[in-house]
Amino acid sequence: MIISILASVSFISEGCFGGGEKSSSAVPDIEIMQIPQRSGDHFWYSFVNGGFVQTSLPQNSAIQSMKPWTESVRISDADTGLDGNGYLLVNHIGALVFEKKATPTLINDRQLLSRSTASNLIFSGGNAYFTLSRNSLFNSDSDEYDSDEPGSIGSNRPYLVRISTENKLFYPCVTYGDLGIGSDEEISGSYFDGTDWISSIKFDGRDDVTGKEKVSFRYIKWNSLRDFAALSAQTQDGKISSEECVEEQYRAPNTPSPFSAAPLRLRELLSPIPDSFDFTVTLRVPGGDSPRYFSHGPIGSSTNANAIISDGWICAVFADGTTYFAGAVDGRNVINNGKTVAFRLPRLPKNYFYSNFCISGDCLVVGWEENDFYKTGRSGFITVDMAELFYK
Repeated sequence: MIISILASVSFISEGCFGGGEKSSSAVPDIEIMQIPQRSGDHFWYSFVNGGFVQTSLPQNSAIQSMKPWTESVRISDADTGLDGNGYLLVNHIGALVFEKKATPTLINDRQLLSRSTASNLIFSGGNAYFTLSRNSLFNSDSDEYDSDEPGSIGSNRPYLVRISTENKLFYPCVTYGDLGIGSDEEISGSYFDGTDWISSIKFDGRDDVTGKEKVSFRYIKWNSLRDFAALSAQTQDGKISSEECVEEQYRAPNTPSPFSAAPLRLRELLSPIPDSFDFTVTLRVPGGDSPRYFSHGPIGSSTNANAIISDGWICAVFADGTTYFAGAVDGRNVINNGKTVAFRLPRLPKNYFYSNFCISGDCLVVGWEENDFYKTGRSGFITVDMAELFYK
């Protein structure tokens, strides 16, 4: 049996752009379901005091001071695991795990996470991992931390951390010492291709010869000689194999490819979007490695979207909440004969945007945040019951 979009949901029909003008919204020439701000098919949550609480609307949540995005509480990454669970990585707090239900489990460790930026959610061997780093511009006082503490800059300072859904704990497995990172260096970015990591290492200190302030970069390619889950939390010889590499090896996978090179299913999903509309998509696969990037139009001047492509469904969410979906939810019947359906998440106030998302069971979970240039204030997530949207 094939499920079609229900006529009981109100639609807004919007046409293509005219006159070659650009817009910040992905406006396709198809019908879009508009989800109202208040309805029974979704719930709002905000981050407060190291946890999350339900709120009526994002703008009604507790006011948070604006901080640089690396230092603020926000959803920094998300994906769906091979186990069907949804994972949201929350900077400075921990991880939210959705086990095919609308209310998640929060795994947190303030001592480990409060001093570092959490990012790079990836999967290896069926386990979820993320990395910890610090921004020397916004987190310069981290030099004062005791080198024996989990968030320190000592040789045992964690870099790669495993999320244990069984024990509801975090397990550091690769340290800065394992990677040969000095106290005046920081890992500014990494990419995992499923086997090897390629990392950019920033030196921010004084030149040994001139004594002047110096900023430079070097790049390493590294991997584990064993499964990450089997690695010790302490720095040890022989845990990691690494070698120097060139900048191009790091930049190549982090540079968006033309959208014409994207997987066919993604191109078909977003085919209703006018050719005049520029966007960049961050594409993930459930339980996968680092995402791939595709750009439709000039890089840097386009709207951002996140997408996940699985065996049974594909979904993309734009910053304004415009969402495209094709396939079936949690083993249910195929929606709309497998053709793209579009709906818009509840409209957010000015300077609020949607971000990363995951799908677990019937539940679509999307992060939201209040932005002012490079700073973030309020933040949280919305859960949407897709069964209510398409199967009732």
